[in-house]
Amino acid sequence: MELEYDIRRTIILGAYMDHWGMPKTRNLLTRDSRRVELYSFPPLPKDNVHRFATVGLSSCIFEDGRSCNAELLLTLPDAVTSEQPDTIINYVFDIASYVLESLRRSPKSEDVVPESQLAPEGWPKAILFDEPRGEPESLESFHVGAQHVNLLWLVPIFGSEYSLIKTEGVAAFDRAAEKLEFSLVEVRRSPCA
Repeated sequence: MELEYDIRRTIILGAYMDHWGMPKTRNLLTRDSRRVELYSFPPLPKDNVHRFATVGLSSCIFEDGRSCNAELLLTLPDAVTSEQPDTIINYVFDIASYVLESLRRSPKSEDVVPESQLAPEGWPKAILFDEPRGEPESLESFHVGAQHVNLLWLVPIFGSEYSLIKTEGVAAFDRAAEKLEFSLVEVRRSPCA
C-alpha cells in the first residue's frame, strides 16, 4: 500500500512540478487509513496566482469499495494566499472531507456544492468543480496504473451563481462570468448572476 502511494505521488506531484515548479509547502490530512497531501505552489514568473493541489485523494476508497478518481486544485491570487494561508489549507481539506464523507463518490466536472459556512470569511460560499481551465492539458488527468484520475478545479461561487448553474447549466454561468471584470480565481469579486 505504501509503495502504491509513493508511485501515485511520484506521478501526480511530478506532473504538477513540471508545470508549476517546486512546491512551497506540504500539509497532511489523515483519517483512518486515508491520507491526502496538499501542496502549495507559489506564483510562476508569468502569473500572479498561487496553486494548492492535492495528492492522494485519488487513493481513497469509498465505503462501497469504489476509488475516488479525483484530485483537487484551488487557484487564488497571491495576495489572498499570503493573508490566509492556514484558512486556505483547512478549506481545501474540508472540501476533500466533504467528497469522502458526504458526497461519497468521485466529483465530476460541473458538479456543484451548495453554500457552506466552512468557506473562508468574505469568499463565495458555494463550489463548482470544473476542468482545470487555464492549465496545460497534460494536467487534466493522470493514469496511476489502471486508474484514471481527473484534476478538478475548485471554483468558489456565490449562491446566485450556484442557482444559475442548477437551473440553466454551466454554459449559462460561463456566459455570465465572461462579463466579469475579474477572473474567477479572484474570491473577492462580485457575483456574475
